[in-house]
Amino acid sequence: MVPWKKYTGRTVEIIYGDRSGQFSKRRIVIRSVQPAFIRAYCMERGAVRCFAIDRILAAQPIPSPKQTPSARQRELA
Repeated sequence: MVPWKKYTGRTVEIIYGDRSGQFSKRRIVIRSVQPAFIRAYCMERGAVRCFAIDRILAAQPIPSPKQTPSARQRELA
């Protein structure tokens, strides 16, 4: 089980299956989490959408720019 509330305000990449059985990869910014739905800004659609949690097949948090090491930091490591 994904701790969705932990990712509020963060960008997450999901694989989502809609009601008709079509699958899509989406990048969303989670705004709020309800027991069955996530309200999020969908970057692909350019709008706020509701996503049924039981239709999210996979999820991967995307590091924010502050969390991603710069090229210089990688060189020094």
